[in-house]
Amino acid sequence: MPDSTVLDLGKTPAETVFLLSWPAIAEQLLTSMASLIDTAMVSSAGAVATASVAINVSTIWLLNGIFTSLSAGYMYIVAHSIGEQRAKRACDATRQSVTASLITGAVLMILVELIIAPNLSVWLGGAAEIIPDAKAYLHIIGFAMIFQAFTIVFSAVIRGAGNTRLPLLANFIGNICNIIGNTLLIFKPHHVDLFGLSFNMYGAGLGVRGAAISTAVSQIISGLILLCALYKIKAPIKLKLKGDYRLKYATTVRMLRISIPVLLERMTICVGQIILTAIISGAGTVALAVHQLINQVESILYLPAYGFASTATTLVGQSLGAAKRDRAKEFVRIICIANTLMLTGICIVVFIFAKGIIGILTPNAEVVRLGNIGLKITAATEPLFAMSVVMGGVCRGSGDVKFPLVVSLVGMWVLRLFPAYLLAFTFGGGVIGIEAAIGFDVSIRGIACIWRLKSHRWLPKTD
Repeated sequence: MPDSTVLDLGKTPAETVFLLSWPAIAEQLLTSMASLIDTAMVSSAGAVATASVAINVSTIWLLNGIFTSLSAGYMYIVAHSIGEQRAKRACDATRQSVTASLITGAVLMILVELIIAPNLSVWLGGAAEIIPDAKAYLHIIGFAMIFQAFTIVFSAVIRGAGNTRLPLLANFIGNICNIIGNTLLIFKPHHVDLFGLSFNMYGAGLGVRGAAISTAVSQIISGLILLCALYKIKAPIKLKLKGDYRLKYATTVRMLRISIPVLLERMTICVGQIILTAIISGAGTVALAVHQLINQVESILYLPAYGFASTATTLVGQSLGAAKRDRAKEFVRIICIANTLMLTGICIVVFIFAKGIIGILTPNAEVVRLGNIGLKITAATEPLFAMSVVMGGVCRGSGDVKFPLVVSLVGMWVLRLFPAYLLAFTFGGGVIGIEAAIGFDVSIRGIACIWRLKSHRWLPKTD
């Protein structure tokens, strides 16, 4: 990657999109596969273990959403500053992102340990059988909050500077450590026959707690790698140990102008997901396990969209910073076409093999039966959801962050939660009714985002 901008690589717009997108997509793939492996390992202990993790997922998403909103603000500043050829401002913003991440991560760690972890599973109406493991899981995850902040924020800042390969490397190492940790910590000692070799495998037998420990350790490793990278990277955002790390008023205000709407959007989604989790909990442990497994598979379905969204933020931000509006529109057009083609292909495969995919993740026959139906609904509606994901990346690059917030508010609170409750309980649809309501919501969001993209209203107004 160049030291200044990704707009002057001597590549066509399509080649530039590919150059930045493939590491971002690969990073999403690695993260999703590691999460799926993690889920499969926990699920092998039964539906109770799966539900113990599942009841915490929406809240963890909410906490990560705070870090994501912080990262969106600093990524916006870095991308625009580099596009404007203002390297010093990009470096100053990166330095302040270190301080902001440390403070935010520490505050959330304290909240999780003292308030959230001891009470969440009870608040959400979890069955008595899952509460001990659910509490332990969140307590352990909470200890790594500072490093999770480092991972999310520094990955975004580095991508904003045009380097998508370094976050890929950091997350790859972290995910490998997570898988190894799962293997050693979740299972009890057991005999293994592999590729003609026969040996006894060590196992701590910690179950859900083992999964939490390996996840926390992997987050610590990824966060430290990215923190160190900020002092080694060949880019305008390279830091020195000596410097002014104080939060500056002007930079913080500019960051918050992007971060607050993004945070409200994520809070809308995640609080809604927490309420949805409570609704699903009322349908029983099997329903909660079904929803968790569908979510895990969905993380593979939308991984190209999040990779393309990250690329859109960088390219739109640097293009608009350099006052190249037509270039920004061309990048967005190419990204949307590539995203739609890739997502549609993946979803067709998942729709056809839905039952077999769920069957790999759990031996429970009832979970497989319901998961097959729910996953088909998800696969059929995912391409439209992917458009809303890409739209989020475009808006974070252009500063049009209010539109995704409005779409999320209407989608979650009007199109998802109330219909989910009605379909699940009033009409007796159970978890399948809930998945149908989710599919309806994401489809309407996708249509709204297609309209916004085609109208070019996401572009900032010119004087």
